[in-house]
Amino acid sequence: MKTRMLKLGAATAAMIGAWTVAQAQAPADAQGDAGGQAIQDIVVTATRTGATQLQRTPIAISAFSAEQLDASGIVNVKDLVSATPNLSVGQATASAQIYIRGIGSNNVFIGSDPDVTVQSDGVYIARAFGQFLDFVDVDRIEVLRGPQGTLYGRNAVGGTINIISRKPSDSFEGRAQLSAGTDDLVQAQAYLSGPIVPGVLQASIAGNILRRDGFVENIAPGGKDVGNARREGVRGQLRFVPSATVEAITRFDWNGSFERMDAYSHLLAPVAAAPLATSLIGDYSRTALDSPQNSRTRIWGISQEVNVELNDVFKLKSLTAYRRSAYRVNVDIDGTELRGTYGFQTDRSKQFSQELNLGIDLPRFEGVLGAYYFREWQRSTLRNTTPPSAVTALARATETTVNPVARVRSQALFGQGTYHVTDALGVTLGLRYTQDRRGIDQRLMRVPFDPALPTIGFAASPPPRNYHAWTPRVSVDWQATRDVMLYASVTRGYKSGGTNFSATNLAALTFDPETIWSYEAGIKSDWFDRRLRVNLTGFYYDYSDLQIQSLLAPGVVAIGNAASARVKGLELETIARPAAGLTFTFNYALLDSEYRHFPNAAVPSQLRPYVQGSPRYDAATNTFDATGNRLTAAPRSSLSASAQYEHALGSGTAFVRGEYYWQSRAHYDPSNALIMSQKAYDLINLSAGYRGAGDRWSARVVAKNVTDKQYLITVAANGLVPAGLAGAPRTVALQLTWNW
Repeated sequence: MKTRMLKLGAATAAMIGAWTVAQAQAPADAQGDAGGQAIQDIVVTATRTGATQLQRTPIAISAFSAEQLDASGIVNVKDLVSATPNLSVGQATASAQIYIRGIGSNNVFIGSDPDVTVQSDGVYIARAFGQFLDFVDVDRIEVLRGPQGTLYGRNAVGGTINIISRKPSDSFEGRAQLSAGTDDLVQAQAYLSGPIVPGVLQASIAGNILRRDGFVENIAPGGKDVGNARREGVRGQLRFVPSATVEAITRFDWNGSFERMDAYSHLLAPVAAAPLATSLIGDYSRTALDSPQNSRTRIWGISQEVNVELNDVFKLKSLTAYRRSAYRVNVDIDGTELRGTYGFQTDRSKQFSQELNLGIDLPRFEGVLGAYYFREWQRSTLRNTTPPSAVTALARATETTVNPVARVRSQALFGQGTYHVTDALGVTLGLRYTQDRRGIDQRLMRVPFDPALPTIGFAASPPPRNYHAWTPRVSVDWQATRDVMLYASVTRGYKSGGTNFSATNLAALTFDPETIWSYEAGIKSDWFDRRLRVNLTGFYYDYSDLQIQSLLAPGVVAIGNAASARVKGLELETIARPAAGLTFTFNYALLDSEYRHFPNAAVPSQLRPYVQGSPRYDAATNTFDATGNRLTAAPRSSLSASAQYEHALGSGTAFVRGEYYWQSRAHYDPSNALIMSQKAYDLINLSAGYRGAGDRWSARVVAKNVTDKQYLITVAANGLVPAGLAGAPRTVALQLTWNW
C-alpha cells in the first residue's frame, strides 16, 4: 500500500502546486459561490424514455462526454477501464472480452455471445471482434453497470456500453486531429458536419487512420515484431427533418484493421524444447515466435432511425439496422520458436435488427413500450495444424478442422414506465419477454494425417433449440433534496443459450441460458454548490447456470452450464472542483465474487502440474472443485484517480493532467491457480498542453504507462503451457487538434 500511495503521489505531484496557486488566487468571497466551478451534469438516454440528467438517473452508470474522452485519451473500449469502476477488458486474438462486476465471457467463437453488450447508436453489435471500434465522431459514451435486459435485451447480464455519435449539425463545423508518437505511431482523425438544405437536411462524415509498429520484439530467427496495427474507418450520417415532428437519420460505418497480434505470446512456464521462449519468461517486451500472428477484420453496417412526435404524449421511434463482419486470424498457438501448433480461423457474420418504440410522456408518468426482432447468420472455419517436431513429439502432421454454420433468431416485447408518486418519489416497473431460437450445422471435426489417431468429430444438423425468458425490473428512487437522490432496484438478467461449434457429440452440441438476479441500491449526490460529487452504489448478484468454457485441445473449446455464483460489491465515484480550473476525480471499486457451486471445473492438460497437488483436484475425472473461488477477471479491488489543472495563459489556456490506476490480483481460470493470474499492478498517465483562443486549436503531449509497467490483460492455457497477452508499454505522443 505504501508503494502504491507513493506512485499515486508521483502522478499528482504537479497538481499540488497548482492547488496552492489556485487557492491563493481565489477571492475570499468565492467560497460559497460556484462561480462557474460547478460540476456540469451529462445528459444521458440510458432509460430510453428521453434525455435525463446523469445525477437523476436511478441506475449505476458512468458517462463520458467527448471532451472528457479527449482529455483522458480514451479512444476505444479498452481505455474505459481506467475510468470506470469494476470494468475489465481482456482480449482474445482481436476479439473483446468485456467484464462488468465480474460478469463476462472469455469465449469469442460463434454460437455463443458476450455477457456485456455494446450498442452503437442503439444497434446491438453481436460479435466480440466488432467491439473494438475506435471512437471517432462520438458525442458521449455510457457504461451501464448491472443487468440491463429489460430495455437492452438478451445478453446484457453484465451491463451495456452505449456509443452515441453526435448528430449532424445545421451549421458548418469540423475537427481534425493528428497524432505521432513512439513505435512510429501516426494517427489522423477528421470530422465534418453541416447543412445541405438549412433546417431540413444535414450531413456529417468522419474518418480515422492509424499506423503503429510492433511494440513486442520477436527474437526468433526471421521473426517479425508483434503488436503492430493498421486501422482505418469511416462513418457517415444523413439527417432529414421535413417537419418539426419528424426526424430521420441514416447512418453508415465501415471499419477495417490488420494487426500482428500479441496473442498469448508470453510463456508463463518453461518449455524444455524451446529455450528462446523459455528465456523470456517474465519479460513481456519480447517474444519468440516462429510463425507470424495476425488478424484482419472488415466490418460495415447501415441503420435507419426514424423519430415521429405523434402528439404531446406519444413519440414513435423505429430503428432498422443491417451489419456484416468478417474476421481472419493466424495464431502460433504453442507460443514458441519451434514448429508447434498453428491455428487458422475465419468468422463471418450477417445480422439484421428491427426495433419499434412508443414513448409515453404524461404529467406524472413517462415510459416506453417496444418490440424487437433480431436475426444473425454466422459461419466459421477453425483449423489447427500440428507438424512433426521436437516440441510436438509427433511422427506425422495432424490437423483438426471445424466448419460450423450457426443461425440465431430472437424476438421480444418489452415495456418500462416510471410513475412519480410525488415530485420527489418515483416507482419504476419494467418487463421484457424474449424468445430465442438457435440452430447449428456442425460440418466436420477430424484428424486426417495420422491413421493412428481416430476421427474425433462428426457432422450433424439437429433441430434448432428454443429459449425464452421474462426479465423484470422494479426500482424506487427518491429525490431527497435538490442535489441528493437515493434509489434501489431489483432486476433479472438473461443470457441466451447457445451452440458448441466444436462439439464431438449431440449431447454437447447445445448449452442452456444463464440468469442473474441483481439487487442494487445507491446514492447520487452533489455538495458545496456542486463543487463535490459523490456517488455510491452497492449490489448483490445471485448468478445461476454460468456458461463455462473448457479447453478440449489447443485452440478448441467447449461451453457448458456448470456453476452458480454470488457477487457483491461497492462502487464509489467522486469528482471535486475546489478551485477555478482544478478538477480531481477518485473512483474505488470493491468486488467480492465466488463460485457457490462448481465441483467439476475442467482442468486443461497445460494446467494439471499446477493443481494436481491440491486436495480439490480429482485426477480420475481431471476436474477441480472451484467452489468458493473467485470469478474470472474480477479483481477484489481497484481504484483510479486523476487531477487536472487549467490556467489562462496569453490568449489561450494551458493545462496539465495526471491519472493513476491500480487493481488487485485478477484470476483467469476457475482453479484460481496463481500461474493463471495477473498480480496487482498500477499505471500512471500524464499529459500537458495548450489550447488556443476559443478552442480553435490545441497541442498536447500524452504519455501513457509512464513507468513502463509490464502486465498481462489476459491469461489462457491454450498452448503448451499457460501464456498471456501483454498490456501496452510506455507510449508518448504529440497530438495536434484543430476545430472550426
